[in-house]
Amino acid sequence: MATVVAGSRGAVQEVVLVSEGASASLRLWRVRPWNPSPLMRVSDRVEIVVRALAVVAVAVAVPVSGAIGTVSYTGAVARIAAQDAGKEHVDATLTGDVQRLPAADRYGVHQDRYQAPAAWSHDGHTVTATIDVPGPQAAGATVPLWIGGDGNPSAAPARPGAAAAEGIGTGLAVLVESWCAAAASVWITGTALEARRNSKLEREWLLLNRPIGKDTL
Repeated sequence: MATVVAGSRGAVQEVVLVSEGASASLRLWRVRPWNPSPLMRVSDRVEIVVRALAVVAVAVAVPVSGAIGTVSYTGAVARIAAQDAGKEHVDATLTGDVQRLPAADRYGVHQDRYQAPAAWSHDGHTVTATIDVPGPQAAGATVPLWIGGDGNPSAAPARPGAAAAEGIGTGLAVLVESWCAAAASVWITGTALEARRNSKLEREWLLLNRPIGKDTL
């Protein structure tokens, strides 16, 4: 109980805020799972424990997902560096006619591919192979090409920030999945316990409510 001696609007507001804070703390204390009150059902205690564990899991998921994202970023940096080691950008010269190869992408959309024999220089040697070209080209045309340390055609190096994007994506995925799992646990537990409580109340009501026409004086 709080008492205001000299009335002022600011003082009254302060007392109200303190009372509300104390009331919230008191309500939280009353719903503790180990409350000896016989009015608190076992299902209520279980639901409170599950919600408390979910809150802890949500809080713990933040640093855990950050750590996992950091590990993923470190691994991506090492992997990308190993994959891109020795790659070189060269100009390849087409030595034959371009061939059109009808193909479909993973979505089933028709998309033509073009290939042609080409030659390029690597470590003082001439390397020849059939490569993909961006479109119809005449023999003798020059096309850009990425090659690996062995001189054979290779994929282009990873874009700057690819490792960071992978690390952030992994961390966010772990965080969202953890939060969704915590929310699902609370919802499933609450739904199951509510159904159990309703079923119990219905049985008790049937026991208390006498069938019509069978009342006795």
